[in-house]
Amino acid sequence: NKAGLKKLLAESVASRKAPAAAAVEQIKAPPKEIVTAAIAGIEVMDLEDAVQLLWKNGIYAESGMGCTGPIVLVNEANGETAKDILHKGGYVGE
Repeated sequence: NKAGLKKLLAESVASRKAPAAAAVEQIKAPPKEIVTAAIAGIEVMDLEDAVQLLWKNGIYAESGMGCTGPIVLVNEANGETAKDILHKGGYVGE
């Protein structure tokens, strides 16, 4: 206690508390569609964020694992639009 460890521990715990529910944006999925177009090249840690970005832009998407790694699945009709959105969001290259 003389070294101030209890105070440091209390500050550390306080700084790691979860953000308030109001601060977290809730994005609702668009109506479900048949998803057959696969978009590869997305980091596995960014996969769900990429899906959320597409949902935010009105495109239904699902995440999955392809033969060579993580993929985002979208409807064929939305494939090019989804790739453009993900490129602008920094999730895939050209």
